[in-house]
Amino acid sequence: MKTLVPDELDLSLAVEREVGAQAQELQKQWQARLEQARYEARRAERRYKAVEPENRVVARTLERQWEERLQELEEVERRYAEARRSRHVELSEQERRRIRELAKDLPSVWRASTTGTADKKAMLRLVVESIALTPVDVPRRTIRIQVQWQGGAVTQLQVPRPTEREKLRTPDAVVERIRTMAAQGLRDEDMAEQLNAEGIRTAAGARWTLLAVRWVRYHHDIVLVAPDAPRAWPLPERHPDGRYSLTGAAKRFGVTPTVVRGWIRRGLVPARREDFESRRAVYWLEIDEDTAKRLQTLVASRRAASKRTGAGRPSGVHAS
Repeated sequence: MKTLVPDELDLSLAVEREVGAQAQELQKQWQARLEQARYEARRAERRYKAVEPENRVVARTLERQWEERLQELEEVERRYAEARRSRHVELSEQERRRIRELAKDLPSVWRASTTGTADKKAMLRLVVESIALTPVDVPRRTIRIQVQWQGGAVTQLQVPRPTEREKLRTPDAVVERIRTMAAQGLRDEDMAEQLNAEGIRTAAGARWTLLAVRWVRYHHDIVLVAPDAPRAWPLPERHPDGRYSLTGAAKRFGVTPTVVRGWIRRGLVPARREDFESRRAVYWLEIDEDTAKRLQTLVASRRAASKRTGAGRPSGVHAS
């Protein structure tokens, strides 16, 4: 960060600009509500003042309505003031002084353990106006980075450009995630499911499979706590509390366990992963009558569609 930020960068001004922009946006959002509340209050006032004094019943009703509109206006103004405080769109003099102090040593703020990823992104939005990337092939493969700062200064850097092979390298964070799960006793297929559930993709951008996890373990010397061998005994079709295992649900609806996994990923059936006796993190599915009817309808419709198209594949495959 120190090599990037120019000396003349005034972070305090950037922060104040950002706070000012937030204040304007908040004002714009609430302006319509305030105008409507004021209009309703003025209209109620005019109706009250226009009624004949001797018509006391109507006058009392209109007076009450006017008071209600005024109370609503006060409530909108109160909520607006509260929103300004909660969104922190106004800086105190003490906060301005603190910002100026931090601006003198921005790299230290960047490296601080309390500065998270979201904070760093916010900092960059404050100080960076634009970034231009230009590939360079001669004399070596690099990328020229040109940073246009909010203060008008420009910084240029050149960094090595990764090869196609390097692009397909599994990130260190993902390797460590697999290492942690392996230490917890998860099998390769279980780790693949967990990575997919967490939204993590392979270096090529694909979903994780048993073979993909095994390839990473092989290349990074990650050993399973429990050998990845066939299980000695199958899970029961039903949990003692009535929930279904993958094989139990597959057998009930006449599909494959892979199809049932697809239902879980799509949120069609509630499922939780729990340890069961000596088995770790296995799926148990809660299938009530309504869920069962929906799944039966889905399977039936897929089978009917398969017959119409003449695909000739197992009906269970179409239901995933």
